[in-house]
Amino acid sequence: MSNIHHINLAGIDLNLLVVFDALIAEGSVTRAGERIGLSQPATSNALARLRRLTGDELFIRTAAGLRPTPHALTLAQQLSPALRQIQGALLADATFDPATSDRVFAIGMSDYVEFTLLPRLMQRLQAVAPGVGLQIRSGDRQALFDLLDNGSIDLACGLFPEAVPWHNEQPLFQDTYVCAARHDHPNLGETLSLDDYLAFPHLLISIKEDRLGRVDNLLAQRGLKRQVALSIPHFLAAPFALAQSDLIATLARRVALGFSQIQMLKLLPLPFELEGFSVAMRWHRSSQSSTANQWMRSLIAEVAQAL
Repeated sequence: MSNIHHINLAGIDLNLLVVFDALIAEGSVTRAGERIGLSQPATSNALARLRRLTGDELFIRTAAGLRPTPHALTLAQQLSPALRQIQGALLADATFDPATSDRVFAIGMSDYVEFTLLPRLMQRLQAVAPGVGLQIRSGDRQALFDLLDNGSIDLACGLFPEAVPWHNEQPLFQDTYVCAARHDHPNLGETLSLDDYLAFPHLLISIKEDRLGRVDNLLAQRGLKRQVALSIPHFLAAPFALAQSDLIATLARRVALGFSQIQMLKLLPLPFELEGFSVAMRWHRSSQSSTANQWMRSLIAEVAQAL
């Protein structure tokens, strides 16, 4: 005989799950209530009922706000996708006319995708849907996944090597790496040897704000090390730092070509093999049937193909 305890859903206020989802997303009773249109006392009451229902504290008060317990995190991993799927099912038949819509799409993008894809996407968007707006959210992979799962973004575009069962994915484009430096670099000719590559000071763009990148891990496997003289978290300063110094940088080819149009930069092949990468678009499975989401996915894919 199975010892599983079956819960009668008819006896449970399913609105409590909406409150739980908001608490996970906001980490605050007050902000969670504002998110779903409840007063602070009503949200606190719902949390108390959730605690009785689950037999767990669920959220612990800290100086930084409410911290979910391990049990709450496990529940969130299962409940959030289900709530998104319900939401998507209810909205699946909603009409969407891009030519007249004023909807704002929230899209998660890395700096790299913003640089390569966003300008052409906006150009295309203004031509076919002038009233539609974009809100770009940034972050590392896990941050974008969290935003996608809690419904804060409609889509995410970036480098996503790991599969997530409740996400759908579409490849967008591929890229490779090159070395970039100022066009009149005093010690750099038309080719770049491995010895020179290791000897020159490097600029590293690291969203993690550290001093180790993919290249450093590859070199370490061969017992080699480069000199990272400057590590920055964003692309904005990179072309200007390269143009006014003797630094070199290993960059995605599309970024390097864009930088060379901003500043006069020399682009050279790397003196070792470095595998390229693929950029993909992800969305939550609950959004699969959304007419608006389908349209935006199609537009992004169209722009990416034109790259």
